[in-house]
Amino acid sequence: MLVADDDFANLETLSSALVAAGHRVLRAGDGGDALRILTNQRCDVVVCDDEMPVLDGAQLVTAMQATARLAGIPVIVMVDAVTPRVASLEGAQVIARPVRIPQLLALVEQLRTSGRAGAE
Repeated sequence: MLVADDDFANLETLSSALVAAGHRVLRAGDGGDALRILTNQRCDVVVCDDEMPVLDGAQLVTAMQATARLAGIPVIVMVDAVTPRVASLEGAQVIARPVRIPQLLALVEQLRTSGRAGAE
């Protein structure tokens, strides 16, 4: 699993909660780092902020959809407000901030067990 957020406190909070729930978590501080990690590591779910430098969440999803090996990885995009640009993203689940950890964990489990997620 990959968590991408340029806010270090958010990155730590989300990563710690996912690790405590038993997930192996890779971390990225921006969308460019996230894409580089995804090209070199297998991840079953991506959790990312929509507002990041280099590539924002929507741009990251678009780049993943354009890459055959990454197109099937489910993505959870965290947003302050659901905009038409974000709402129209294929292959992405959108959740509003502030993210409630139980809601995030439930969505991650749903995506992992739905058959859409590949090997971590």
